[in-house]
Amino acid sequence: MTVAPPRPPRASPYMWERVRSKHYWEVTVQRHFTPQLWMEDFRMSKETFQKVCDIIGPFVGPQTVCHRPPVPTEKRIAIAIYKLASCAEYRLVAQAFGVSKATVHRCVYATCRAIKSEMMREYVKLPDAREAQAIAELNYSQHYVPQVYAALDGTHVPILPPADGYTDYVNRKGWPSIILQALVDNKGLIRDLYVGSPGVAHDAAVFCTSNLFRFPERHPQAPKDIGGVQVPLLIAGDPAYPLLPWLMKGFSGSNLSEDELLFNEHLSRIRVKVEHAFGCLKSKWRVLSKRSDIHHSFMPTVVAACCVLHNLCAKEKQMPVPLSAANRPTDELEQPPRQPCQGQPDDVADGVRNALEHLHIRVHQD
Repeated sequence: MTVAPPRPPRASPYMWERVRSKHYWEVTVQRHFTPQLWMEDFRMSKETFQKVCDIIGPFVGPQTVCHRPPVPTEKRIAIAIYKLASCAEYRLVAQAFGVSKATVHRCVYATCRAIKSEMMREYVKLPDAREAQAIAELNYSQHYVPQVYAALDGTHVPILPPADGYTDYVNRKGWPSIILQALVDNKGLIRDLYVGSPGVAHDAAVFCTSNLFRFPERHPQAPKDIGGVQVPLLIAGDPAYPLLPWLMKGFSGSNLSEDELLFNEHLSRIRVKVEHAFGCLKSKWRVLSKRSDIHHSFMPTVVAACCVLHNLCAKEKQMPVPLSAANRPTDELEQPPRQPCQGQPDDVADGVRNALEHLHIRVHQD
């Protein structure tokens, strides 16, 4: 009888991990970062960053047990915010934080989803009637146009488009994008957003598919009698949008009177605040101004998360100064031109605009 030799003892399991430097986060940031460096790298103060961690930390932390120590929750959120602020490639963010590209990917996705689900209702919401009236009164005292509480506009966000349907995302400037439609108040806060439409879409078509258009009953309601016309609380828009009883835009045409031109000018001064908000948003969160390696299907969630962080930083008074055209970064893609909306005339909307113009004339003459 042949006896089998005894089996050799089983080798102890071991883990292999690529050597990576974790010095940036664990030493440089934690021990040596000044408030200015926090603002430069993460676009917010350390206290605001901690506030974000307190809100979304339970939804971003490690969920499974593994042999290696998990990436701490604060580091996961820091990785995502650094990515949004810098638009660096996954590879470069991984090198900076001493993790793998897959870890960066998971951190970005988990953090953006948590910001959208846990913070958006609190930080991006329409004003109630009382707040909207207060904003409208302030706009009226400055620009002589009553009942306007917010401004509406759109901006294109560059993406890496899918191979199938590439042309649907190419805008009029020839680069692929998705459209962010935002409603902005007098303080530059985003009060409503709709994002994800392909860059080829017209602004009016995007507007007509948004909840802002589909559910006008959700808007703040506080009508006011002006010259015998019931004027609701209004949103200021540019010529790309249709004229509606609650969406006001300037007069169009080549033979406008001086009063109409003056009305257009004052309405534009209210509307320009949304353009300033877009400038602050994109200068703070560079992932929205440069083409990113984030998958196109997830970019709407990324945009929404950046809008939430924009409002959070604005409320914490940590906003950058809007950049002028001469000082904008040279790598920022040029926005496509706005195309006027050629919609059917609305008699009610025309009556509202005429009432506003007549009041504007009387107040301006006084």
